[in-house]
Amino acid sequence: MDGVTDRAFRQVVRRLNPEVLLYSEFTSINGIEHSGQVRERLRFENMELPYLVQLFGREPALFAKIAQEISDQGISGIDINLGCPSKRIVQNGNGAALIKEPDLACQIVEATAKATHLPVTVKTRLGWSDAENLIPFAKSLESAGAQLITIHGRTAKMGYRGEADWEPIYELKKALSIPVLGNGDLRGGDQGKGQLKNLDGFMIGRASLGNPWVFWSEEKRAEVTLRDKIEVMIEHLQALLSYQPEHKALIEFRKHLGGYVSGFRDAKVARRELMESQSPSEFTQRALSLVS
Repeated sequence: MDGVTDRAFRQVVRRLNPEVLLYSEFTSINGIEHSGQVRERLRFENMELPYLVQLFGREPALFAKIAQEISDQGISGIDINLGCPSKRIVQNGNGAALIKEPDLACQIVEATAKATHLPVTVKTRLGWSDAENLIPFAKSLESAGAQLITIHGRTAKMGYRGEADWEPIYELKKALSIPVLGNGDLRGGDQGKGQLKNLDGFMIGRASLGNPWVFWSEEKRAEVTLRDKIEVMIEHLQALLSYQPEHKALIEFRKHLGGYVSGFRDAKVARRELMESQSPSEFTQRALSLVS
């Protein structure tokens, strides 16, 4: 996820979840090509492995070039995003827009697969406005070289409105020989396992913000104390500070605060006070005061 699954967050998630597969932030191939700052987003520590880089764009040749460049950097695979419904992304012909251009989508997958020795995977949606073409689209992606596919249970036009529908994903699994993962509206590991049926796994996205325990069972999550949350929150910020300036780190960390303070008394007040912190030391002091 853009701006969420950065290096700091991945490291916290990995420490608490040794078994999960981690993904990079949603990253533009054009950005990697032309910006050192964007390329920096792909950096990782070995403790984050297994770790896939998730890329978006619409130029097969550039996908191949970037795939060649990053394949020997120790990553575990390359994930091609064909599902982001963001208006900004879709207007530029990227992400979910490529569902409407299946031939180009397959060219991207094929070019990437031929350019790397690593597994190439795909993240997409049920379809543009319905799931009618999901199976033929996914089959063509498999034929092009995709070795795993993750389906979000909404169409591109739905965005994140309504409820995710997993039934077409179960039907898709019957038609493919590669692993299929389900995604959409999952709030915890127990729920994900309960919805697996014939699928090979599940992906949790938005529910992980400020909640690195999200993959745990409900019983195990219930054992997480408020002090545990504060300690991990401080650990997360410190990891971010290891490669970001203080001011930027504090701003970027704000998106996680709602998740971390969930369950606290006067959570909205606590979140606001933490957001108003002017330095890491002030943030830490205010955070610790919540459980003192």
